[in-house]
Amino acid sequence: MAESFPKMKASQVAALFALLAVLASLASISPALAWDNLLQNPGFEEGTTGWSEHGGTLIQVNSPVHAGDHAGEFTITSISSAAGWIYQVIAVSRGETYTFSGYAWKDNPSIDDEVLLQICWYESEDGSGVEICHYNSAPITGDDASYQPLNVTSTAPPNAHSARACAVLRLFSPGTATAYFDDLSFTGPPPPTPSPSPSPTPTPSPSPSPTPTPSPSPSPTPTLSPSPSPTPTPTSTPSPTPAGTTANKGDVVINEVQYDPPQSGADNAYEWVELFNRTEEAIHLEGWRIRDNREGDYLPPLTLPANGFAVIAATEEGFYANFPDFDGSIVFLHGPIGNGLSNDGDCIILEDSEGRVIDALSYGDDTSQSPHCPDVAWGHSLERSPAGSQEFVDNPHPTPGYGFSPASTPAETPVETQTPAISPTETPTAASPSGPAPEPSGGSALSGMALRGVGIALAIALFGIIFWVARRRGSRK
Repeated sequence: MAESFPKMKASQVAALFALLAVLASLASISPALAWDNLLQNPGFEEGTTGWSEHGGTLIQVNSPVHAGDHAGEFTITSISSAAGWIYQVIAVSRGETYTFSGYAWKDNPSIDDEVLLQICWYESEDGSGVEICHYNSAPITGDDASYQPLNVTSTAPPNAHSARACAVLRLFSPGTATAYFDDLSFTGPPPPTPSPSPSPTPTPSPSPSPTPTPSPSPSPTPTLSPSPSPTPTPTSTPSPTPAGTTANKGDVVINEVQYDPPQSGADNAYEWVELFNRTEEAIHLEGWRIRDNREGDYLPPLTLPANGFAVIAATEEGFYANFPDFDGSIVFLHGPIGNGLSNDGDCIILEDSEGRVIDALSYGDDTSQSPHCPDVAWGHSLERSPAGSQEFVDNPHPTPGYGFSPASTPAETPVETQTPAISPTETPTAASPSGPAPEPSGGSALSGMALRGVGIALAIALFGIIFWVARRRGSRK
């Protein structure tokens, strides 16, 4: 048997070992691609266990379901408009990519509302404190009586330690809105497991020497005094999710607006407004509203850090087409700001969660608000200089996310054809004109397994060729 096996040259042996190394590497990376679902009770088969709710009521239902026996029903009611969501907090690894996906059914054919998925990043390890930023899926706004897929992918910021996976229901008019959620999935690498600290070896305590017991002496029976009832120790109640902060006029200002972007045609999709917090405290903008002279929009959950900026943009595709390198705090309305900001003149009004006007301005041929600002050129922005001041200037190079500095002129505004660089993956809907739908969660794992299979097939084929060549050379000797 040993004599019939041909001798192999050193180069052939080296090639064989290289192929074995390829197989080993493929086997080692494939488990990392097939991430487990990090959510607890993702299909609501265990009632509402693992889920927290805000602004509405979550219950388990038997119908309609996407798969399994149950789903989650979430309902909000408002006399004006509101947003509510259910969520779970997940510990994450910084710099890693995560996908939140699932199915939702918007059961309100006559109500103006929308349903979406959202990933919110936090520096804390328990999803508390000031939000770093968040990313939304494309919303479901139609009236299809069926479950629709939703998907958003985002990379954890360098300072993120946790994420909130939020299934959001937004109501834009008075009434009651209901959404059903099922088969939700949050996939990505789990956080690194900390190394266990060595347990200290306990030092035995010396045994006490026995003390002789004295003989008991009779003592008078004491008179019992009534003992006061013990005061119960108060139980700490977890702090609820921060509601929208009420503010004073001028605490938050409309610092910059681009109402006449460089695109022609349907330029409402490219409009944006920058807010600036002039105070020393973080301000939560939940329930706040921004409007023009015709319509208004309730803001998605957003936290403005002390003396910090945030951008409110009409659409994700439109904003990143002009600012692909933007990495600041931003939320998207997935539609025009108000009724769409007029290029000739309009007003912008910011209201807090109690409906009080915190800041307002008008420009161009609209003189309804103070201050009234002159119209700016096409492709420019109207911006306070310096940030938070009373003076507005015509900025030829818009600066979303930071204050205007005439001394440091940014690069020219990119053209419309540029591709967004940090846009999270979304599932397009009729309200969001974008490319083909992304793969559902688990798509990366499937592609990784396919890659592994191709690599193994190639390795086996190359090994067979080397073995065949070695046999032929051995047979000729």
